[in-house]
Amino acid sequence: MPTPSEVEYLLFPDFLKRMRDKWEPGDHIALVAPTGEAKTTMMLGLAQTRRYVLALDIKGGDKTMSATGWPRLESWPLSRDFRKKLEEGEPVRVLIGGPKRDVESRVRRRALLRQVLESVMEEGRWTVLCPDLKALTHPKFGGAVDQIEELLILARDAGVSVVTDWQRPAGVPREAGDQARFLGIGYTRDEDVVARLAEMMGRSRAELRGAITALGALPFGWLIVSRSPRDPIILTKPERI
Repeated sequence: MPTPSEVEYLLFPDFLKRMRDKWEPGDHIALVAPTGEAKTTMMLGLAQTRRYVLALDIKGGDKTMSATGWPRLESWPLSRDFRKKLEEGEPVRVLIGGPKRDVESRVRRRALLRQVLESVMEEGRWTVLCPDLKALTHPKFGGAVDQIEELLILARDAGVSVVTDWQRPAGVPREAGDQARFLGIGYTRDEDVVARLAEMMGRSRAELRGAITALGALPFGWLIVSRSPRDPIILTKPERI
């Protein structure tokens, strides 16, 4: 029988070093926390451990994403210059989608995001940051639920990793949790949420409840749980950009 995991506190740089070794191409990460709990910051921190990153700016002009200084692309496929970097093995990290939020810009951005999602599976190797998953999959907004579900289910074989986030473990494609190898959780006191998250990762409610109780003492604290019960549950604090 697997030995139950322990809780381990790591400074964020040490946590990223651990993830660089543990996070394999095709592994997905799901982040769950209320608004304002640094989901995008956590996501961008994780992206620093990957060589090829597409960050989908779903709502347009995301301030945290823009602070990275990554180039912003409003068309697809990639230009010749970016393709050359890929061929030479240089890191490529870009924001996908324009910053404007008027109606016309939103329509163009949604079409672009769907185009990118459709091509990612063919290209492989990418890590896709997909914040605000509910907005992208909601019929009134992106309506890209089919592409997201396909990506999450099939991307492992293509070596594509997807990082998603949402506020609650409900109302989003179940595949986001079922296919995740790692789950990042912000502090919560909701017993139903704890139970649902434990179920998603094959862990006991008591195990996650104990870790979340310890997490409550950390400002902007997060715990990262692996699907493997042999791995420790990690408590960390993402550094703001």
